[in-house]
Amino acid sequence: MKKRTGTKALSIALAAALCMTGLAGCGSKTQETQGSTAAKTEVGETPAELKPVTLKLWSCSDKYQAQEEVLDKFCETYKDKLNIDKIEFNYVPFGDYEDKMTSLVAGGDDFDGMYVSDWMLYNKMSNKGGLMPLNELMQQYAPSLFSTYQENGSMTACSIDGQLVAMPWTKKKSSKAILFYRKDLAEKYGVDTSKLETIEDLDAMLADAKAKVPDITIFESGFPRGNTYSDVLAILHAKYEMDNMNYHTLTFDLNAEKPVLEAVEETPMFKEAVTWMNKWYNEEIVSKNELSETDTKLFENGKTFAKVGLYGDAVQGVVFNIPDAELGYAEIYPDGKYRYDSPLNNAFAVNKNAANPERLLMLLELLNTDEDAYDLFMYGIEGETYVKGEDGSIQFPEGQDAANSTFLGWFCWPFVRDQFDKPSGKITPKALEMEKEWLEKDSLVVSPLTGFNPGTSSIKTELAQRDQLYDEQGKLLLAGIVENNDVDAAVNKYIESQKAAGLDKILEFMQTEADKMIGK
Repeated sequence: MKKRTGTKALSIALAAALCMTGLAGCGSKTQETQGSTAAKTEVGETPAELKPVTLKLWSCSDKYQAQEEVLDKFCETYKDKLNIDKIEFNYVPFGDYEDKMTSLVAGGDDFDGMYVSDWMLYNKMSNKGGLMPLNELMQQYAPSLFSTYQENGSMTACSIDGQLVAMPWTKKKSSKAILFYRKDLAEKYGVDTSKLETIEDLDAMLADAKAKVPDITIFESGFPRGNTYSDVLAILHAKYEMDNMNYHTLTFDLNAEKPVLEAVEETPMFKEAVTWMNKWYNEEIVSKNELSETDTKLFENGKTFAKVGLYGDAVQGVVFNIPDAELGYAEIYPDGKYRYDSPLNNAFAVNKNAANPERLLMLLELLNTDEDAYDLFMYGIEGETYVKGEDGSIQFPEGQDAANSTFLGWFCWPFVRDQFDKPSGKITPKALEMEKEWLEKDSLVVSPLTGFNPGTSSIKTELAQRDQLYDEQGKLLLAGIVENNDVDAAVNKYIESQKAAGLDKILEFMQTEADKMIGK
């Protein structure tokens, strides 16, 4: 742990803190909107002399049984380095997370950090100035982690106006859609899964399953799990080789000389997705109540035959909550070009009102530099929450597995560090090796607009209307609900609604910003 040795370094941190409060009138959009919190330290203070604090953190997902025990053990073990009395990790269900965090930050709550990602909260929170700028503070309290982000290219993706505002994991990943299906049911009822490489192959398999497999919804579109797109649109991104930006439902051709942004509803890809979903809706292959479904684990609970997931989960295996279920999987359009995920796919951010930003950064620095600390924080207490296998993997202790684990497998994605990451739980050495090999496919590419997130205050009204129209109309179409089953008319009507709400202004602004980002 790097200690401060004089007043010069401290003055830099305090100046940065004053800049964050808005008292110093700093010029960036993010800095202008900061709250009144500064790093609470004294001149000459060393980490061991810092006052004891409680870190308050928020994330989505569920709390694990042994979490408090593990985190208390962590605080006790590293008290001399961090002087953190307690780490309070609070959880909100995925569907309620964005509203909860937005409300807490707007209300001035001084919790310290929160989970963010390009698919959850980051865009909303960063554009509203809810995240603390971190460049100066990280150089003071987390220098090695800051250097890691500079070296691996994360800075651009996670910065606004040149200021880092989120701290991502350091793992390579792609969210290309992988089809999951119930292999046990397919074998029992004779469903043909031998060829699953195109959307037409998928349609044939789903129709076969609908005719043969009783008492089950055949396909879930992704909306019950909180996805923005239907899963069929996710699949078609690889067919059309369009960038799944996950940004106000914009896209562009990955094969173009430079990114030319389009509204997804104006692409043939969108029309095809609506056509397939409308067909499956009418054939009752998908549920007619998907948009109101509250069970986020339909597949795991045995209520659906197929869904879309990620390659990592495919090779690791799904934890079913029913007996004798077996996973099968296939990659639709295996050679279709698809983007690597942004570093922001999983990240942690500091609340602009944080009471203890410096201590949170010191914690993250320790996790980036001390393997024993990383193992305790990520995997828990050896002999209690995990045991070590002969191959060096981290395994469930006797009597536990992925379904009843007391800690191993908790929602710790933003803290993953490649240099210390180990096969653990259901992530076997073989699964990790298979995923790493898959991630080297030639068809997986780095998007030229990775991390694209310009300041949008000049079009905030138009963007709000666009997002609202998508929620009210676009999602209905992608769930297969089409008036009079006339896909052409329904899509055209939706496009006209978006144009009337300012789509052309949005595209003009976004294209200008995209050109700036790539230097053209």
